[in-house]
Parts: sequence; C-alpha cells; structure tokens
Amino acid sequence: MAEPTVAQSLAATAAGLRVCDLSSATRGALTRTVLDWFGVAIGGSAEGPAAVIGRGLVAGGPSRLVGGGSADAALAAFVNGTAAHTLELDDIYAPGLVHPGAPVVAAALAVADLAGASGVQFERAVLAGIEVACRAAADLGPPHYRRWHTTGTAGALGAAVAAAGLLHLDQHRTAHAIALAATMAGGLQQTFRRDAAGKPLHAGHAAQSGALAAVAAAGGVTGALDALEGEAGLAAATGAPTSWTASRQGTAGVPLIEQLTIKPYPCCGHTFAAIDGALALRAAGLQPGRVERIEVATYHTALDVAGAPDPRTVPAARFSIGFAVAVALLEGRVTRDCFSPAWLGDDARRGLTERVTLTVDAALDDAFPARRGAAVTVTTRDGDVLSRTVPDRSGSPGNPLTPEAVAAKFTGLAEPVLGADAAARLAAHIRGLSDLASVRELALAGTT
Repeated sequence: MAEPTVAQSLAATAAGLRVCDLSSATRGALTRTVLDWFGVAIGGSAEGPAAVIGRGLVAGGPSRLVGGGSADAALAAFVNGTAAHTLELDDIYAPGLVHPGAPVVAAALAVADLAGASGVQFERAVLAGIEVACRAAADLGPPHYRRWHTTGTAGALGAAVAAAGLLHLDQHRTAHAIALAATMAGGLQQTFRRDAAGKPLHAGHAAQSGALAAVAAAGGVTGALDALEGEAGLAAATGAPTSWTASRQGTAGVPLIEQLTIKPYPCCGHTFAAIDGALALRAAGLQPGRVERIEVATYHTALDVAGAPDPRTVPAARFSIGFAVAVALLEGRVTRDCFSPAWLGDDARRGLTERVTLTVDAALDDAFPARRGAAVTVTTRDGDVLSRTVPDRSGSPGNPLTPEAVAAKFTGLAEPVLGADAAARLAAHIRGLSDLASVRELALAGTT
C-alpha cells in the first residue's frame, strides 16, 4: 500500500481530533484561543483593510462580521480574518512562525454560521484547523518564512480543515480540501518588510481560501493530493525542503493549541522579548533621561522582520524593535495608543529610538524559532551598564499571560466596539461555547 500523502496524513489527524476526548488543559486552551480571537478581531474590525473592504463589498449574507453586518461566507471569512490580524495582537505558534487563529477561527465562524453548527462542532473545527496549520507551518519552517508569510500559506490549510469539519467532509474530501487550499495559498514577506499596510490581507485570504477549498471539495472538486510534498508542490515552490515529520506524526501528543503564544503587545512578536527587557530595566529604576545608548541582541530573523530603524508610519513602527524599546523605556507600557502618528513624531521617542542598535546573539539565534529571546543592554550617561536577558517572550508557553490578563485583553479590545454589556455577554457565551446549540447564539452586537 502506498504511503499516504501529507494532505491525507493531515486529514487523518483532523478526523481524530474531531472525536477524541479532550483534557481540561486542551479545553482551557480552546476557550482562551477563541476568546482571544474574538477580542482581537473585534478590535481590528473598525480600522485598516478590514474596514475598507467591509465598506466596499459587504452586501449581506448568512455569515456574520465581527464588527457588524453580514456577508456571504467566503467574504465574511476574508473580512474577519483580516480584522483578526490588523492590530498585530493575534496568537502565534512559535515553532511554525505562524498566526494560526486569525485564518482558522475566521473560516470556522463563517462556515459555522452558514451551516448552523453547534458550539461543540465549532470548537472541534477550530482545534483541528489550528493543529493542521501549526504542523504544516513547523514543517515548512524558517526557509519558507524567509520569503513567505506562513500565516497566509499554512494558515490556509488549517482554515480548509476547519471549514471541512463544519461541512462534515470525510477524510478523503478533507484531504482534497487541504490540497486545494495549498494551491490557493499565498502571502509575501516583502509586504511587511516595507512601509505597507497589506499584511492583514494574508490572514484574510487564507481564511477565504480555506473556506472556498472546503466548499469545492464538498462538491467533488479534486486537488493534487501531493500538493504539499510533490516536485512542484508547496514546499518545493517556496524553497522549504522538509520531510514533513510533524505533519505525518499522527494524533499522538498534546494538541498544539496548548502551545500558542497569546500576544500582550500590539506589534510584531519579534519585538516582544526586547520590550520585556526594556520594561524590566525601567521597573528596576532606570530613568530614560539617563540613557546614552541601547543595544538589543536577539535572533537574526527578528532583525530581518522587525529591524526598521527609522519608522515614519504606524505599520512601520509596529515592526521596529527600536521604537518599541524606546516606548517601553519612556512610558513603562506598550499599548495600542502608543502606535499613532502623533507618537511617531514625538522628539523624545524618536531620539531614544535612534540610540538603539541591533545585533545577533548566537545562543538566542540557535534557540529560534521555538524560543524567542532578547538581551537589552543600556549604557547610561554616567557610564553604568544595565542589562536584562529574556529567553522567552511574554505570552509564550514558557512565559504565559495569566487568565486575568487574557480576560483583560479581550475586554479592552471588545468593549470600545460592542459596549460593556455586549462584550461581557459575548465573553460568557465563549466560555460556555460547548453548551450552545448554535454558534449563532454568540452575541455579536450589531450583526444579524
């Protein structure tokens, strides 16, 4: 018997996760992931490309938009997936360099609304979709990420699996949905290595592609089942040689949803460890006016992706380690309001940003991508040298946010859009998701 293709292996894993018993830890991770996704997506729904596309294209349909209104399922997946990636606050699977929740939950919500799925069916679709996205992303690895945004590629595979589960596709058709998503996947690194605002579209497109792939497979459209490992498949086409070990390992082990990073800061995750180090120095008594120079030593990819030395716009600032460290030292916090045109033009912030130099630390580079660390060293005007090393950034499995911090993040993002009562109602529904007869019971204020 021929060895299953990678798409078939991933489909088998997804099938197992739809019916297996879940530990309390996995159930907790599911709730945390869905709660975080809704907060981040709702917060991002009113600005950036999600708002622009929503205003231009939305004309009503069966699937709800988190910011209000509704659309056909594919467009809802696109808009909500884009919204979930707009604020740079969505979850991360570090070993895979991927934001799995943004596309997977967006596709799941759109198709669950369309199909009238229960809360349990929605949860299982999210669990399976995130597992597949994370495994494929880990296999594609840093060589793929050098030129491709893994959220747009592996994320599309996970979105297809989530949608396939909600459409009750069997393993065979789920494998074809994965293969079809692979041929529609995309997302160029260049989009966020320059001053551009298109990065959130990668998550939206992945969600939409996954939903479309599942619907196509449900109707009998076939994909190339070796679309991932074939001689002209996704890995080969994107310069990512791999044996697909993670994707082929079966259902053994802890579901990867338990290993997601929940982001505490609204900027690129490659800046987080440096922010943590700067905040620790400030908390220890460092006064920003004493700073002569700052050195941040971290892993190479952080410099490639978040090394913008002189950010002039909000998208660029979110990808600038120097700006993030300057804000952390000056303000003792890094929050949404820190990323605004007014803050970018402030002389004190610009002056401190210019004093930051970035270098590669060999040990931290070797630990990447599973661990994301940084060392922040400040030399003061008096000649003192102060340093903090953070081996695991905030929000990561090795340095997780508290449940209270996750809840506060949701409230801070959802309340300004929904209002306090509606945000609290939605949070309660998410925490009781498995009891909902229909996902449409989720209280998205202003939606139909």
